[in-house]
Amino acid sequence: MGSIRALNFGFQTSPPLPEDIKINIKVSHIPLMLSGFNIPVLISTATAFQIPNNPQSVKTAQITAHFDTGASKTSIDIALAKQLNLIPTGESPSNTAAGLRQATDFVVDISFPGASLMPFRNLQISSCELSNPVIPLPFQMLIGRDIMSRWNIVWDGPTSTVIISD
Repeated sequence: MGSIRALNFGFQTSPPLPEDIKINIKVSHIPLMLSGFNIPVLISTATAFQIPNNPQSVKTAQITAHFDTGASKTSIDIALAKQLNLIPTGESPSNTAAGLRQATDFVVDISFPGASLMPFRNLQISSCELSNPVIPLPFQMLIGRDIMSRWNIVWDGPTSTVIISD
C-alpha cells in the first residue's frame, strides 16, 4: 500500500539530523483552509504514445495539483497540455462553474514525487482553463474524483494534516 506519510516543508539542517530525531512543527490550518490541498505531480506523455528508444517522445513537467472534490474527472490546464504537446484524444462535456462546455481530453501518465502512491499510466483526463494572468493560481491540474475514489484520504483540518493511501 503506497501513501504520503510526510510532507517536505523545505527545512534543512547542517549537519543533517539523525533519523531517530523527531521535530514537532506546528503548522497553521489557515493555508489549508484558504488554498485547499495541493500536491506535487509529475505529468508525462502517456506510455501509449511514447516511442521506444526515443527519449524525445516523452515530455514531462513537475507541477502542483489541487484536490477538487467537485470535479468528477481530473483536468489539466489547457496551456500546459499544449506546452507538453499532448495529443488530444477527443472531447467530452464538462460541467464547470461557468456552465456546461466541451473540453478536450488527453491521455497522460501521472506520478507523485516524494510519495509511495501508485502512479497512473495511460489515464484519460480532461482539460480546463486554469491560466489567469490577473489572478494566477498556484496549480496547473485539478485532481478529480476519478483519482480520489481510488484512495483513502484522511483530512484533519485543525492540524492541517492530510494522509493519503492507495
